[in-house]
Amino acid sequence: MAIQLQEFAQQVLFGTTMEAKLSFPREAIIDTKPGPAIRTPRTLARPPHLALRVDGVRAKYPSEVKLVDERERGRLLHFFANHELLATELMALVLLKFPDAPASFRRGVLETLKEEQIHTQLYMHRMQQCGVDFGELPVSDYFWKSVSSMEDPLDYVTRLSLTFEQANLDYSREYAKIFAQVGDGATAHILDKIYHDEIEHVGFGLKWFRRWKASGKTDWEAFSERLVFPLSPARAKGSHFNNAGRTAAGLETSFINDLELFQQSRGRTPSVLWFNPDAEAFAARNSSEDLSSGGSVLQTDLAYLPAYLSRQDDIILLPQAPSADFLRQLQRAGFHLPERCIVDKDALEAPRIERKLGELRPWAWTPDSVAFFGNNLDACTRPLSAQSLWNPQLRDVYSKTWSADWGAQLAAEPLQADWLAPPEVYGQAVETMDALIQRRAELAARGYRNVVCKAPFGTAAQGNRCLLDGEQVSPTLQTWLQQVWDSQGAVLIEPWLERVYDFSVQCEQRDEGLKVVAFTQLLNNARGQFKGILCNGFCKGVAAEVVRFLMERIDGRPRVYHLYESAVAPRLAASLQPLRFRGPLGIDAFIYRDAAGTLRLKTVVEINPRYTMGRVGHELGLHTAARSVGCLQILTRSQLRKTQAANFIDYCERLQQAHPLRLNADAKPRICAGSLPLTDPRSAKQFLALYHVRDSVGELPI
Repeated sequence: MAIQLQEFAQQVLFGTTMEAKLSFPREAIIDTKPGPAIRTPRTLARPPHLALRVDGVRAKYPSEVKLVDERERGRLLHFFANHELLATELMALVLLKFPDAPASFRRGVLETLKEEQIHTQLYMHRMQQCGVDFGELPVSDYFWKSVSSMEDPLDYVTRLSLTFEQANLDYSREYAKIFAQVGDGATAHILDKIYHDEIEHVGFGLKWFRRWKASGKTDWEAFSERLVFPLSPARAKGSHFNNAGRTAAGLETSFINDLELFQQSRGRTPSVLWFNPDAEAFAARNSSEDLSSGGSVLQTDLAYLPAYLSRQDDIILLPQAPSADFLRQLQRAGFHLPERCIVDKDALEAPRIERKLGELRPWAWTPDSVAFFGNNLDACTRPLSAQSLWNPQLRDVYSKTWSADWGAQLAAEPLQADWLAPPEVYGQAVETMDALIQRRAELAARGYRNVVCKAPFGTAAQGNRCLLDGEQVSPTLQTWLQQVWDSQGAVLIEPWLERVYDFSVQCEQRDEGLKVVAFTQLLNNARGQFKGILCNGFCKGVAAEVVRFLMERIDGRPRVYHLYESAVAPRLAASLQPLRFRGPLGIDAFIYRDAAGTLRLKTVVEINPRYTMGRVGHELGLHTAARSVGCLQILTRSQLRKTQAANFIDYCERLQQAHPLRLNADAKPRICAGSLPLTDPRSAKQFLALYHVRDSVGELPI
């Protein structure tokens, strides 16, 4: 006596008992009457206690640390059992939906279905031993929704075999290790069996995928193009990527490498990041003109830096794709890879991203970024408008003059803090040579013999010029001053102070006010030009006198923290509120020694209403082992020429040979030592970002 394949598939798909779903006939199964094709049923037939939840109610995966508890292990197996049951039902569906598929394909699906039934039974039995009944937790319909809409057998092998079953090459192997570590050898054995079965299942799907895919396409191209959002290749892997299992299943090395580096949101609403370091220039002009110029070399070379500000599943817009070797190196160092969207560097606007977006996060909201993101302003969870992101009043906040005026006002307040700098050390704007001479004389009368001239709009001290005691204004300086007056209307004049320690305060302006996020130590040269960021050592390598100065207690808090949290942040928030500023902000500050040799804090040197290198440094510090110290460096082409390296690639190879990457053995590994590039040395022309981690500050290369 024999049973038709169609009849068996109907039993599995439309059965309302677990016996019907999971029993495999003892009789021979023949396929002589495949019958007409069915449509996907609107609802999946299930026993009432296992009905798929479509109302969004779901159980929460137990965390790894909870798996020492047997019942928590049973809860996890509940998820696994539902996945295996869904795979069984989807295989029955494909047999009924595509009766004209090749006989050998249908026979292969049947054999796989039988193994999925066994997997479900194994999980059910083991979870019952752990004290959990199947159906005790709500079960998700995600797999069913993702695969059941398949339009042909190629959809089936792409979505189920090469996506969800391929992902299980990671999950089954990793969880087998976890269960073994907590002493649950029985479950580890089940997962090991399922892992080896999944290798065969992926191999089966791959064989038919290659037969049916579009001619002329690589496996990766065909696979990527066939998946439709929210499905993407990101669903085909777990958090612990398993090269060996994929190789055993027959996947090509190039496919495996591309998948390992691929990133796209698996459901979380992503934020979109973009690097626009020339924001000050656009703010100064109050215009997005020259957006078509393609951006500066700095923007292109360091375009990947916002990746270190991203969260899992975010998107970064880049002018060119980073090399695979560079991305793999970041993965090995413990950094997640955001989804990468390549945008022509000459593009006037970013492409429309056809998904709901969380936030748009350029380096700075200035006229260039407002214009660039114009296509996506309404795609955010909270839709944006150009008017809410930029207005002419915000232009002033980008000016050093605004920072100096605000800092002087703060210094004039009665804060009962004699350790703070007086108002006179803050710069004043002058608009003519006569006004400059007068201001210089006023400062000299107060004992400040050396002064610095600053362009209101400029970064990293590149717009600074010094005038020492007795020095005359040279023709070269006079030309520079006139250019600044002509283009920006004023020059800022302030005393040149003996700096002993630079730092920055990272903040975030939100609806509820200005939140202080972190304090980072700046490494500047004598002229105040940026050299690097000490990423996880605010007081590391600092003279004891300076540490005492910073850390003296006020109300139980180090006074430098207390000052910015209780005095600076609320006052600055109040000043920014009428301007409708929202987003990241950095405050640069320094400690200097006055004429009497006393240490004082210049509370505000610059207020930068954008992301800063200090914020990047803070995020990098979170990847650094507590007993080590990390440093962010921007290496320039001129600095490279002073080394023996032929180019940026050669420099990185030499550096990494001398200081190889070393991670600790924690559950979330952190960098203990080594150097690695943070931007791609293969495409760098003038600038390269590097991260150095050493045992002490004295060992850092800058």
